[in-house]
Amino acid sequence: MQNYSVQPEALKKFTTAIFEAAGLKNNEAASIAELLVHADLRNVHSHGVLRTIPYLEKIQGGGASKTSTYPVIKETTNTAVIDAQGGLGALVGEKAVALCREKAQKNLISMVVVKNSNHFGMGAHWALKLAGDDMIGVACSTTDLTMGPPGAKEPFMGNNPFAFAFKAGEKYPEFCVDMATSLVAMGKCKDMEKRGKEIPHGWMLDKDGNDTTSVKDCYMMTTMAGHKGFGIALVVELFATLLSGGVLSPDINNQDLADTPELSSQCFACFNISAFRDLQEFQKNAEEYIDRLHALPMKEGMGAAKYPGEIEYGCKQINEKEGIVLPETLVEDLIKTGEKLGVDGNFLKETVTDRQ
Repeated sequence: MQNYSVQPEALKKFTTAIFEAAGLKNNEAASIAELLVHADLRNVHSHGVLRTIPYLEKIQGGGASKTSTYPVIKETTNTAVIDAQGGLGALVGEKAVALCREKAQKNLISMVVVKNSNHFGMGAHWALKLAGDDMIGVACSTTDLTMGPPGAKEPFMGNNPFAFAFKAGEKYPEFCVDMATSLVAMGKCKDMEKRGKEIPHGWMLDKDGNDTTSVKDCYMMTTMAGHKGFGIALVVELFATLLSGGVLSPDINNQDLADTPELSSQCFACFNISAFRDLQEFQKNAEEYIDRLHALPMKEGMGAAKYPGEIEYGCKQINEKEGIVLPETLVEDLIKTGEKLGVDGNFLKETVTDRQ
């Protein structure tokens, strides 16, 4: 299988054209493209342009509303509740982030929750947008049924992901924890399968609760850190669903149903650092802390210790210069999808690469 290298801006332009051809406004299509390409820039391919076709099928099938106005249905100086009305997670995310940052700039701490949404993409995208240069950003979401408590025979909730981000000075601009509460995200398994990579044991369970390495046989994902991952997933449910009045995890619809909205819930929060201390002093201390982390003695062959988000930020810097690596199977799928919508994607195959 060949891999291709595609320049980020060209991929973003192509992806924007795909969604615009599907009936979205240019700014809406561009927001989705930014979300997906940002994930690929950070090598989080499970949430990158791999999601173009499922998102497109959702729009075309009616499972993602093109007419939602994403109304704010309750609001205070520091908080808001948005009803996504079955619209796109990428679009309600943009509105929630802008509103959350505006409130935190005026009132120092803010939280915006969303109900009746769809897949919101890579959590880091939102946490980093929320953080900017001056805040701590937090984003989390419920998902369709993916896992249960350890030992359960049936899934009970999604692998509810969460992300935290802030700028740790000029040296470390993207400190970002972003993880699902399952051992890995299901999208990662789908991406590995698309790239012809072997999926490790211990990530997925079949209908009998036994280990499987086949995506088609996967019934549930394994929880992160056993009961601890299950507990964190329930905390996400508290902030995203119970505060918004949204649909509880056991009743969320399968995100792959093209004609049905997922009805997931999200939570976005901002903490203005200046409410607690001087911003420059905070960032100076954060830089020094990470410097000390990097200086830790490590076992032979392990390399320096890394802070959360360091690997992804490094990948982003490389991919911005050298291009995003896409597998042949995905490129073929994207070209075929473009052809159906009158969007030429043949340029995606122009540059073959040995990079993985």
